[in-house]
Amino acid sequence: MTAMAERPRPKSYLDFMLVVWVVGAAVTYLMLSVTWFMETIGFLAVFTEAMLGAPQFLRNYKNKSTHGMSICMVIMWTAGDMFKTGYFILRHAPTQFWICGTLQVSLDLAILLQVYIYRKNPPRSSHRGD
Repeated sequence: MTAMAERPRPKSYLDFMLVVWVVGAAVTYLMLSVTWFMETIGFLAVFTEAMLGAPQFLRNYKNKSTHGMSICMVIMWTAGDMFKTGYFILRHAPTQFWICGTLQVSLDLAILLQVYIYRKNPPRSSHRGD
């Protein structure tokens, strides 16, 4: 008889996330005066946002298709990222903002390039968990 793995329960996940949030908030509060820590947290935040398009890019590449993806959404996303990055550059924002903004716009443009390259490819079935 094989033992089936127990599925995580939503309540235990929420409890875990609450603990992570409380510990993270407490550590951040205690480290507010530590410049390198706060700079690292800030960089991780803008870098995480900059990488939002990466899973879509990788899925498109794996499937060699952009079927089902909202092109209008990607165009609007790209326009917003371009305006935001331009603002960062013109306002002389800290370096990490315009570097991550440039990364974000590059990913957006790469996804739009995939739309062009894969435009004639039929949709491929994908498995859950991609």
